[in-house]
Amino acid sequence: MLRTIAPGTERADSTLMTSPLFGLYVMVDWSSAAVPARGTDSIWAATLDAITGDSTVENLPTRRQAFAAVRRVLLDAPERRVLVGFDFPYGYPAGFAGALGLPEPDWRSVWRELVSTIEDDERNRNNRFDVAAWLNSRLGGGPGPFWGRPANRTDEHLSTHKRHTFPHHGLTEFREAEVRLRASRRQAFSVWQTCYAGSVGGQALVGIPVLERLITDSALAWRSEVWPFTTGFVADPTAGRGDTIVHAEVWPGAIEVDRSLHAVKDAAQVLSLCRWAAHLDASGGLGPLFAPSLPTDAAATAVAEEGWILGVV
Repeated sequence: MLRTIAPGTERADSTLMTSPLFGLYVMVDWSSAAVPARGTDSIWAATLDAITGDSTVENLPTRRQAFAAVRRVLLDAPERRVLVGFDFPYGYPAGFAGALGLPEPDWRSVWRELVSTIEDDERNRNNRFDVAAWLNSRLGGGPGPFWGRPANRTDEHLSTHKRHTFPHHGLTEFREAEVRLRASRRQAFSVWQTCYAGSVGGQALVGIPVLERLITDSALAWRSEVWPFTTGFVADPTAGRGDTIVHAEVWPGAIEVDRSLHAVKDAAQVLSLCRWAAHLDASGGLGPLFAPSLPTDAAATAVAEEGWILGVV
């Protein structure tokens, strides 16, 4: 059953695993496209079976189809430990839930808020820009912290480009994981950006509701964990169970992508992520990535609100 680890109380065991944590790896390159799409900049999902070595990659034209495809893979592996990674932010900079006045100042309140406000139909038509503008208005009016909308749309609460500075309404531009990436000269983008190149914010707005539906699905909820929100920072987020599904945020920019794996870059990225995770897992190197060394305050914030990116240390 899905559980939440209270900030600062996450398990501290970081023992190096002597056997693989997972038997199946599922990685998804997401998209916030407003129409069904295939090819570059659309949704690609890859799998890798650690036992057989078999891998697959599938191009899904809509988010509804992507949800169904991932759900099907998980249902077809009822007694296996599965690592599932989507490449968009799972959390927002600390203070977001509190600034919105949500029931609890944590990640789950934000996820439920997005589920209740995002509309995303079977043809990918969605209201992400309206929701971003509405959230901005709840934080004091005017543009920010969300920014980015098509030039042909007008909204006083959402600017076409970033016209505000951070901190904005007390919120930082980047989460701590992204701060670390940028300090190492890797160009991680902000979850507040909802349009144009690097707009992971738009992907998060339409992606988090999909994750929420996966982890609350009646057939999957009892097996599902969301690292580090429900597990804490531990070397074995499966807690030793043989059938746990662990959802973890990933980012292709954190690894070396083998472009020879597929002609489409997005497909090569998810195939590379599967191989990266499986290779580390087989050698005992994946577990430590679930337990990065963080200051106590940063770890508590990540567990409660911001989340973390697998592979960022």
